[in-house]
Amino acid sequence: FIVASAALILDFGALQHLLREPVGGADFFAELCNWFGVLSCLAWLLGFAILAHWLHQVGATSMGKAGCYLKLVASVFFNLQPMTGTMGDALLGGSAGLWWSNLTGILFFHFGNIISCTDFYLHTPPGAEKKKGWGYHGNLPITAMWIYQAATWFLVGSNFLSCNWGTVGTSFVPTTGLPVVICQVAGGFLLLLGSVVYTIWCDGFRNFNY
Repeated sequence: FIVASAALILDFGALQHLLREPVGGADFFAELCNWFGVLSCLAWLLGFAILAHWLHQVGATSMGKAGCYLKLVASVFFNLQPMTGTMGDALLGGSAGLWWSNLTGILFFHFGNIISCTDFYLHTPPGAEKKKGWGYHGNLPITAMWIYQAATWFLVGSNFLSCNWGTVGTSFVPTTGLPVVICQVAGGFLLLLGSVVYTIWCDGFRNFNY
């Protein structure tokens, strides 16, 4: 998830750089935009597939697994945009890829996060204590999930505002507009922060046995 989040931030950066370059003047970083997207989306897909397996292994609640499944479906939709973008087929949106896949994906991701947060509220996970703070080690998965939900609020906003609804030039705000940039940066870095919190919780920076 850290790799997915970092690649997403690079994808946003390359996209903004690409859209600000004169026609035909894109540099190497801008041309990597769709490839950053491919890396990010494949990492989300792999990560949620592994998470789904782990949740079954530990006997997670049905609600917890449902939240994960929604995010697994989201990652499938995420992959459609950069993959079709790298194809460059005009019928599939050209270099921009399918216009609807990112918005669909982030909505699934967001609803999955809401369900996961609700699950943590209704079913306190092992090791967590509601009376202790957000930084208590046992509460870190809950903290990270709320950070994820905050991230997807921003990303839903950026995708909704910049979506062209199938016709170029029909978005509410240009992709290079400040509201979209703020939402992209905030969403990307919050996903990275949430992923780091999860890794700290499972001691993933030092222990690779799990």
